[in-house]
Amino acid sequence: MAKQNTPVEEQEVRMGRRVNRRVSVLLAEIEKEEIPDRLLELARELQKALNEKMGSPAG
Repeated sequence: MAKQNTPVEEQEVRMGRRVNRRVSVLLAEIEKEEIPDRLLELARELQKALNEKMGSPAG
């Protein structure tokens, strides 16, 4: 019998997907960015997203 996901597990999976999408968008923006100040801001956003992912049980 397949394991049923609890609401908490489902919420963690959704959070992981949101963070993954956010990281993907930020990486795409970084790749096309030429302005150093904007790159620094994007790098900080990326680090924050990665920290959130690493800190989450689903990550």
